Amino acid sequence: MNLLNNPAAWKGDELLKSKYWNYHLSPKEIGEIESILDNLKTSNKEAIKFNQLQKTLIDISEELENGRGTVLLKGIPVDRYSDTELAEFHLILCQQMGIPIRQSGLNWDSHKREKTQFVTYIRAEASSSENGKQSTDAFGFHTDRYDVLSLLCVRQARIGGENRLASAITIYNEMLQSHPEIAESLFQEIPWVYEGEGGWINYPIWQIHKGKFTTQLSGTYARLSQFIEGAPRLSEQHKQGLDLLQTIGSEVGTTFKLKPGDWLMVNNHLVYHARASWEVELGDYDRLLLRVCFSPRNSRELPNTNPFKCIWRSVEAGQPRGGYLPNYHLPPDQPINSTLSEKEAYWLDRYLKVRWVGAEQIK
Repeated sequence: MNLLNNPAAWKGDELLKSKYWNYHLSPKEIGEIESILDNLKTSNKEAIKFNQLQKTLIDISEELENGRGTVLLKGIPVDRYSDTELAEFHLILCQQMGIPIRQSGLNWDSHKREKTQFVTYIRAEASSSENGKQSTDAFGFHTDRYDVLSLLCVRQARIGGENRLASAITIYNEMLQSHPEIAESLFQEIPWVYEGEGGWINYPIWQIHKGKFTTQLSGTYARLSQFIEGAPRLSEQHKQGLDLLQTIGSEVGTTFKLKPGDWLMVNNHLVYHARASWEVELGDYDRLLLRVCFSPRNSRELPNTNPFKCIWRSVEAGQPRGGYLPNYHLPPDQPINSTLSEKEAYWLDRYLKVRWVGAEQIK
């Protein structure tokens, strides 16, 4: 194994020097945004046009895939529009760069599903993450099962709610120099919780395919897999590696707090994200982030192996992939509005019990 030297191998202070970090949208770009949102108010989607903003989004797509893997844009006029209008606008923006992928929603055991499976309202719904409710819990460094995560900040909490990012490649480089055996072990498959048959899957945290790095990280899912009958045991090196990822990430990453009008995008193959908890208030401090996840048209090819095909469905470059229930009979860029089969519902129920209720209840 060798050290990797590319733009995605950044440390926190280096990210701040990136062109598209804290990028303030120009008056012309903001004017285009306001025109788009005003057309949405009148349901005049045919009049929506991208000019200067389209050029910026093309550059951003390149930065996400072949640059630092994350961007932060500032200046979207969120205070002038409703949450619903902003959600639709956010989806339209992401569609200019790729294909939105369905996300998990509430009431998956109901015949009436959320229609907005491509935009999630990230806000506090409960004191803990149970029964599908969103909470204010802090999350350690992890990735989501999407190529790109996109967050538009509509309102921010007065206290807490900070986001954290860390370069996966920088963590790999640091670990390779300090703990080479542990770094090597993270290229091996490890078990983690999965909503498909069996309730778990073996999957590597790190891989390099055709010169491009890719990662999926969920230390919680890996540890919860240990409560599922038949799942392989985590090795001591894997356990140490999961802890080291968090420690090194905190040392080399960056912490910041999104402000209303900020638009953050993260390439999940290159960058880990985390968040702090926050205090819940109403009104102007009812924290709300709008989440869209998408597969960019310029996304990387992934290894053509069974674990990758199981997690992502498609491993070809530029294709819709990942998301919630990736192996459902509908592609991941289509919403699920029909009732799950008995078998699908059974395995999803077991998965949710591990994720939200606790592995000790899995029998």
